[in-house]
Amino acid sequence: MATPIIVGATIAGIAYSSRFLIRVIQRAKSKQLFEMVSTPGFTVETIEDGFENKMTPAEAANILGLKEESTKEEIKIRHKLLMIKNHPDKGGSSYLATKINEARNVLSSKNSN
Repeated sequence: MATPIIVGATIAGIAYSSRFLIRVIQRAKSKQLFEMVSTPGFTVETIEDGFENKMTPAEAANILGLKEESTKEEIKIRHKLLMIKNHPDKGGSSYLATKINEARNVLSSKNSN
């Protein structure tokens, strides 16, 4: 009678441990990418002439501080970082938030082809 309970508890323990381990690994990977994207090597050049009517991939990369060839994961992390700093609900500019979102969309669509 006790054997099925022990087996069930053991399986549940293994499942929860595995789930925890997977989440730790995913967080570690995200943290590494976040640190990589937020390093000083990613610089943003000054845009002297303002924005184009239709955003180009080069302009999008400049806004996000990435290279045009950046991976979707780098784009996602950099977008999130910039939105945390510039979100209108946190006192940021809605215009800048719109440009950051547009830049993410342009680079993501360019890199998906």
